[in-house]
Amino acid sequence: MRCEEIMTRNPTTLQPNATVVDAARLMAKEDIGFIPVVDQSGNVQGVITDRDIVVKGLAKNGDITRIQLTQLMETNVACCAPQDDTEEVRRKMDERQIQRMLVCEGKRPVGVISLQNLTRDAGLGGTVRAVKEGTSARLQ
Repeated sequence: MRCEEIMTRNPTTLQPNATVVDAARLMAKEDIGFIPVVDQSGNVQGVITDRDIVVKGLAKNGDITRIQLTQLMETNVACCAPQDDTEEVRRKMDERQIQRMLVCEGKRPVGVISLQNLTRDAGLGGTVRAVKEGTSARLQ
């Protein structure tokens, strides 16, 4: 199966100069926990997660009202292409111990693959638990 068949399309994005509060509000509004951060051309610069906001922002800095995304976002972004095989993406997610991977055409995000996408649409019942525990290699 290819990523484009199961990805969540057209991810919500923010610019790097947005604040952590902007990201948190957008996450609450959209009911998401992962936002690609893109430059003015739409090219990915990083990603911010709800966990980044809590652990890197709130727990370490206290007052997050003025922190820009550039201070907390992950810049070592895991990406795949829409035509990539979902099994290969699952392996990459397992290796990096991540729950979501950005789907990009060039440097532009066009979708997101989550463990939930893989589990629900590819029938990989134990994937979420196994990847979180680092045991998915034993499932093969």
